[in-house]
Amino acid sequence: MSADVGVAFEAPEVAAARTRQTLLVGSRLFLAANTMFMFAMLFAYLYLRGNNFGGGWRPDGLAELTTPPMALVLVLQLVCLLVTLGALAAARRGGAARVIAAVALVVGIVAMGARVWFQYNLGDGWTITNGTYTAVSEMWFGALIVEVGLGCIWLLSIAASAKDKAATANHLRAFSEFWAYLLVLSTLVFCLVRFV
Repeated sequence: MSADVGVAFEAPEVAAARTRQTLLVGSRLFLAANTMFMFAMLFAYLYLRGNNFGGGWRPDGLAELTTPPMALVLVLQLVCLLVTLGALAAARRGGAARVIAAVALVVGIVAMGARVWFQYNLGDGWTITNGTYTAVSEMWFGALIVEVGLGCIWLLSIAASAKDKAATANHLRAFSEFWAYLLVLSTLVFCLVRFV
């Protein structure tokens, strides 16, 4: 009977450690599942690129992807990551992490807006019906828009919540891992679509 009472009423530091571990494991499982999805997109891209069915991979009259707008998007995502890391450091020191997380949220929303703008201003011929290159690339960019949007919602929940400082630090750490993953992934996807 006493063992059951001990489990039902565990110490707050034990509960916090369990929550932190659960959050990190859940976040990393999501990243693993997302990696599998991205490998599926990579396979589709390289398979269609390699086979070039009927010359439909990259039709004539298709504008080249421009690097400066995507570089701006990636810089905004990097700034959001750096501000989030600042919020994480503030949370560990007991500072105003939620205020800094709100700043990161604003930068993240601007990055998502820039990403949407880039998606719809790729240039002449960039429609999903204009060859397999444009179709796969636009689907891939669209998936990244959704993931940045999910990240912004996650960051909103961190900035708007009334959780204690330890919980905020745990969420910021998990979010930082997700956003860093997303930044690296976005860079790799853009380089692949731009240069391959």
